[in-house]
Amino acid sequence: MSYKRSSLMQERMEQNRLAILQSARELIAQGGFKEASIQAIADRAGVSSGLVYRYFKNKSQILIEVLSEAIRFEINIINQIGTLDLSARQKLKQSITTFVKRAMNSPQLAYSLMFEPAEPEIEHERFRSKQLIKQSIKEILAEGKVNGEFVFEDLNTAALGIVGAMTYIVIEPLNPSRDVMFDQKNKDYFVKQIADFCVNAVSK
Repeated sequence: MSYKRSSLMQERMEQNRLAILQSARELIAQGGFKEASIQAIADRAGVSSGLVYRYFKNKSQILIEVLSEAIRFEINIINQIGTLDLSARQKLKQSITTFVKRAMNSPQLAYSLMFEPAEPEIEHERFRSKQLIKQSIKEILAEGKVNGEFVFEDLNTAALGIVGAMTYIVIEPLNPSRDVMFDQKNKDYFVKQIADFCVNAVSK
C-alpha cells in the first residue's frame, strides 16, 4: 500500500512539474519572457507559487528547462530527417526548412527562446543548444562530403555557418517589435530562400 502511495505521489509530482513547464511555454508564446512570471506560471498551471519553487529555484531555471525541451524536440526532428532515404543535399534542405518553418509558425516563442535578452545562464543554454544543433548538421554535411555532394574545407566551420544562418537570419521576421507580417506565400518563399542559401553555400 505504501509503495502504491509513493508511486501515485511521484506521478502527481511529475504532473505538477510538466504543468508548470507547459504553462511557462504558453506564456512565453503569448508575450515573451516578461509574461512568464512565477505567479503567472503558477496561476496558469493551477498551483501555488510556493509549489513552483519546490520544483524550480527561480524563473531562469524554468526558462532554461523550456528552452532545453524545445531544442531536444528540434534536434530529434533533424536526426530523424538524417535517417531518411534521401541525398545529403535533400536532408540538409529539409532540416533547415523544417526548423525555420516551425520557428515562423510560433514567432513569439521562437524569438524569445533564441534571441530575447536574458540572464547569462540562459545565454549559456542557448550556446549549448546551438552546439547540439551543429552536431546534427555536421553529420549531414559529413555524409554529403563523403559522397561528393558538398564541398567545404572545414566541417566544423561549415556547420557553424549553416546553424548561424538558419537561426540568426530569422531575427527580423520573428522580432515582435518589428511588427513584420508574412502571409503564407511570403513565409514559404522566405523559408525556401534560407534553405537554398544554406544548401548552395556547401554544394558543388
